[in-house]
Amino acid sequence: MVLLAQLSDTHFNMGARNVERAERVMAFLAELPQRPDAIIVTGDIADEGDIEEYQQARAALAADLPVLILPGNHDDRVNMRSVFFPGTEGSGPINQYYRVNGVTLALLDSSIPGKPEGLLEDETYDFLTDLLVSTPDDDVVLVAMHHPPVAVQSTVVDPIRLINPERLAEIVAGDDRIAAVLTGHVHAGLMTQFAGKPLIVAPGVSSTIGCEWETAAPGHVPIDFAPDPSMIFHSITDNGLLSMFRPIAMGGWLSEPTE
Repeated sequence: MVLLAQLSDTHFNMGARNVERAERVMAFLAELPQRPDAIIVTGDIADEGDIEEYQQARAALAADLPVLILPGNHDDRVNMRSVFFPGTEGSGPINQYYRVNGVTLALLDSSIPGKPEGLLEDETYDFLTDLLVSTPDDDVVLVAMHHPPVAVQSTVVDPIRLINPERLAEIVAGDDRIAAVLTGHVHAGLMTQFAGKPLIVAPGVSSTIGCEWETAAPGHVPIDFAPDPSMIFHSITDNGLLSMFRPIAMGGWLSEPTE
């Protein structure tokens, strides 16, 4: 079994609150009897994209296992590179991959510098195509990025989702090794379909945003800061992919029930 933990939308902003929430999730993962093989953070690592926010994030997200981050619409590629990818330069897409025990993670940069909506550049599509060519035929592939490629009934996110998903849909539908697409951006945990495969959206660590039946009322503030941080476990076995949504209580967790 390969076990992955997916976090999203940490929005480090130099304040204590979001640091405490991220640290609580990381502490929970560190205490598990079976540790994840990797942690994926699907974008909006920082809130304003400042170097100091990435330094804050690097400290809070530190772990003795791989922590794989990718950019979101709040992130700055240059500043992210300087803190998380030292020795690399440029403002182009930050595309990566990670392989572990027959699972290949394709980590795609869907951000557009200075804009909230998402786009996969030709460079990113070429990266994904080349990666799939070099991936073993019997690997399970998960494609991760920040922006959902379809509408998800969110008055906040749907206007700023991925704007060019057509080529991605062809790739996903045409490759049986791709088990699912993983995204963030919505600040709500949900599942739907994209190109005939599961689209699994991680809830936010920093906050929660309801879908249209919650946020469509005039004057309603859509961002809810009260819920505990939440994340997803992805378990990949011979039986396929299983994804489990997991809230993490800020007060810690109990090993046995109480009256």
